[in-house]
Amino acid sequence: MNLIYFQGLNCYTSSMINAAGLIGVDYWNALAGLWSETDFTYDQIHHLYLSRRMPVNLEALGVSLKFLNCCSKQEMEKNISCLTVGQWNVVEMDAFFIPWVPYYHTLHSFHYFIARKEEKGVFSCFDPTYDKKDMEITDEDMISHASDICRIHKIAEKQYNIGIRREAQEILRTHQITQENLLEQIGECANGKQKNGELLAKYIDALINNRYLYLHYLQNIPLSSDKYGEYFHKEYFLKWTAVKHGLYKASFRQNNREIIGEVCGHFQELIKEEMDIARKIEALSPEEN
Repeated sequence: MNLIYFQGLNCYTSSMINAAGLIGVDYWNALAGLWSETDFTYDQIHHLYLSRRMPVNLEALGVSLKFLNCCSKQEMEKNISCLTVGQWNVVEMDAFFIPWVPYYHTLHSFHYFIARKEEKGVFSCFDPTYDKKDMEITDEDMISHASDICRIHKIAEKQYNIGIRREAQEILRTHQITQENLLEQIGECANGKQKNGELLAKYIDALINNRYLYLHYLQNIPLSSDKYGEYFHKEYFLKWTAVKHGLYKASFRQNNREIIGEVCGHFQELIKEEMDIARKIEALSPEEN
């Protein structure tokens, strides 16, 4: 079993797409619509933005995702006892209690990995982030320290068609509105709302991650990776990173107008560049049904 991990994957997304692969679903089409995504879910517990589209796309491709109730030890005991041998799950657990991660017995932090129910009270664990295979967690440790379990199995694939040309057209349709909305929010950080900069930086980080994922999608299209992938180059991602870092910097500076001005300038350049990329991709792509 080869675990897949590349830039742009947090441990949650990495575990989801690898679990899809383990049950026999080609995950990469789930990345096809992530470039234009702007409506993320904000995780109040972990304070980060997560893709809404990714789980929806995976389900359309034939992945059933059932999140179990982990609110109490009693519920956990019931859920663990109901899992069948061989059942695949994506699990979030306190990294302090995960033996193979660097934070083991040193730092409390959340971490997602893949776990398969085995006999004799254990789970076989697979961790794409650290490329770890056939590790073990006991049922008791899972009950005591896991805080999120998603049960995964294969179902019938639904009709699913996004396509490169269609995604480029969505960028051209929505990017001007995206620019106006975000520029307004970024500008407010220079008007006494500098603390909002941290939240905006996390939002920008989600946009960056989606772009890495979309690049991975393009690179896996037969005979097309060079034609499309060259537009999402190193300097392009460095400019996005500069926007993110600028917002973090602005979030703890009272006098941040100059920083915000630079951030707005970079962001406007990126939106223009992405619309130019979308026009080129649209021109290169065949018509889609």
